[in-house]
Amino acid sequence: MTIAAAAALAALAAIALGAAWDGGRGGPPSALRRRLEPWLEPRRARLAARLERAGAPVGPAGFIGLAVAGSALAGALALAVLRTPAAVLVGAGAAALAARAYLGSADRRYVRRVAGQVPGLAQQLAGALSAGVSLHQAVARAGADAPEPAGSELRRVAADLELGARVDEALSSLLARVPDPGLAIMVTAILVQRRAGGNLAGALADLAGRLEDRERLAKEVAGASAQARASAWIVVALPLAGGMLVEASAPGTLARTLGHGPGLALLAVSLGVQGAGALAIRRLVRIEV
Repeated sequence: MTIAAAAALAALAAIALGAAWDGGRGGPPSALRRRLEPWLEPRRARLAARLERAGAPVGPAGFIGLAVAGSALAGALALAVLRTPAAVLVGAGAAALAARAYLGSADRRYVRRVAGQVPGLAQQLAGALSAGVSLHQAVARAGADAPEPAGSELRRVAADLELGARVDEALSSLLARVPDPGLAIMVTAILVQRRAGGNLAGALADLAGRLEDRERLAKEVAGASAQARASAWIVVALPLAGGMLVEASAPGTLARTLGHGPGLALLAVSLGVQGAGALAIRRLVRIEV
């Protein structure tokens, strides 16, 4: 059995396992499901939520199956190029890290989208409170009028309040889902005003203006540091592109050079140095506003 065939079988097995788990949720639980459900179900729910926020066309079972297949195929490709068993681990590990990076990137994009809408949310809440409605009604009204994805987050807060959750609990859950500093400031202002009293509508209106200035400054900083961020990707891409060109022009060169002990050690060291360089550049240009 070739590695490609093993990859296909592993992907089908992962998808079938996920489908069987999903399909059996409505029937009587088996002994294995009763033991695994407390551990698997929260992780499955978190993965499903992250995939939904990322706009992925597959569910948890499909994503795991694709990740398994991608890892196996990447290991097969690395084995074909380097012709050493250790290359399988390198290729499979790189594919697994890519799948995790995809989810992490989707989470960051989602948080940035909500963060860009926080000033508008604060202004909508201030307008509703100035009209004399309660905080619960203001949240529900802002959730109905706000653009996505902020609107769905506020509607979820409104639903929690409707079910009897306390305001601080519902807002804390919102911050856990969307860990944005601007949103944290708005939540803190709401909680402080509720406990100490005062003009919450005026505080939110003033906060909306400050958050708009902060968002404008963050965009200016991102534009000024775009070249440095691109350099981090170039640092990583150049050695990989060079290796592909060498292998294309003289097949077998990488296997002869890196397919033994000293070559593998040199490859591991170079990958570590390249990764450290890319991380150092990204940290240097990461400016908190």
